Amino acid sequence: KDFAKLLNMAVLKRLPGIVSMERSPLKRRNRVYLDYLQNRKGQTMAAAYSVRPEPGATVSAPLKWEEVNSNLDPKAFNIKTIGKRIQKIGDIWQEVLGEGVNMLECLGRIEKLLKN
Repeated sequence: KDFAKLLNMAVLKRLPGIVSMERSPLKRRNRVYLDYLQNRKGQTMAAAYSVRPEPGATVSAPLKWEEVNSNLDPKAFNIKTIGKRIQKIGDIWQEVLGEGVNMLECLGRIEKLLKN
């Protein structure tokens, strides 16, 4: 949780017009909520490719950075389309499933970001 909070603080410092750590939706209007509190014991989180229990059965789809823009439509990623997407571009989540990272090195880098 502490690592996620520091990382979110660094992202907020760089992108204050796009993201927010404000829990209240009314206070963070039109900004993406950075929820570091999901990174603690007992919290639930949707894994990549999880189907959401809502009309349209949208899917938690990993995205390429160039896909994150004002044209992004979350409803385009659903139980009927996700298979075709993976066939076309591959499983971009696979890159995340590696050896992991050196957390002390990451903390040092985040510390530098927060100081600047």
